[in-house]
Amino acid sequence: MKPVLQLLLFWFSLTAVGQNSFTSQEIEINPLIKGSLMQPNSGSTTLVILIAGSGPTNRNGNQPGLSTNCYKYLGQQLAQNGIAFFSYDKRIIAQIINKTLDESKLRFEDMVVDATSVLEYFKSKNSYTKIIIAGHSEGSLIGMLTAQKGVAGYISISGPGRPADQILTEQLTKDHPEAAASLQQCIDTMKSTGKWSCDTKVENTAAIFRPTVIPYLLSWFQYNPYTEIQKLTIPVLIINGDQDLQVQVKDAELLKKAYPKAQLEIIKDMNHVLKNTPTLELNTAAYTDGTLPVEPKLVAIITQFVQQL
Repeated sequence: MKPVLQLLLFWFSLTAVGQNSFTSQEIEINPLIKGSLMQPNSGSTTLVILIAGSGPTNRNGNQPGLSTNCYKYLGQQLAQNGIAFFSYDKRIIAQIINKTLDESKLRFEDMVVDATSVLEYFKSKNSYTKIIIAGHSEGSLIGMLTAQKGVAGYISISGPGRPADQILTEQLTKDHPEAAASLQQCIDTMKSTGKWSCDTKVENTAAIFRPTVIPYLLSWFQYNPYTEIQKLTIPVLIINGDQDLQVQVKDAELLKKAYPKAQLEIIKDMNHVLKNTPTLELNTAAYTDGTLPVEPKLVAIITQFVQQL
């Protein structure tokens, strides 16, 4: 481990969130996008904007049936280390609250529009000399597309290195890999026809590929992270946990291959929701335990990357 990283990890172990070394402020970007800005009390000219993963995920990293507070805890730790942090509720949260959600009209590009709106909001304030885009899971690809609009650095956390349809096929057939080829063929047919008409033994496909969601999926499937990351000309940090059950280490390695200048960090025992989970039992439990802190090495690695920009 690098000496600087060791020092950071030691310092983090002595620091407690309860010391209130930062403030948290509600920020409204527009009627659809609201989030929390964590600002160090000492001030900061560096801001990390985090883009959430898939589903109706809020600024803290939670959604129905999933309580991790992973974004909240990551932001608190970074703010303690002198780095401002902003995370926001995905637009679907506001739409659900306002009862205006029409999932048939959702598109992947909407997420890029929202992330760009956040970026432009903070650029217009002229409060930060360096803005870094970080994306988690699905947010990694959104972040790649947003970072092309001009930022100081980009961080991919548990980000796929392949098109989303390939990842989805892999996830759905994890217990039945022999069905992967037929499911991918079904998806390829859907991509050309716009309809799901496959009879497959893979569970939950009818719900996942329901007619109202297909337009979103098709808009998402057309992007290849391997291609998009090559369009960047800025410092890049790629992070994955070796206990991630949703996005494998090979995806991080693919992104590194596509962007050789990137810094690649594989964190031992970290899972998809950024917690230290050395066993499968702990890994599964972490998705519903919002009291677990984020992996300290994750905080140290991001802090070091940002401070060196």
